[in-house]
Amino acid sequence: MKENIILFIIGVLVGAVISTGAFYVYTTTNNSNNSNNQTQMNGGTPPEMPSGQTNGQPPEKPSDNSAQNSN
Repeated sequence: MKENIILFIIGVLVGAVISTGAFYVYTTTNNSNNSNNQTQMNGGTPPEMPSGQTNGQPPEKPSDNSAQNSN
């Protein structure tokens, strides 16, 4: 009985070491892949809007007439 408990404890410790090593390898490879894909700001300026608007104004609100015509 005592031998079984010792084998169980050794198995748990070996499993913990293996899973920790696998997790470390996964996180290091995942972080190195993400650092290449991140967009970086040039000179601290944010990227431009996809529509090309650079004046900071939001798009115009549609009039109520067009909303009633679409119904």
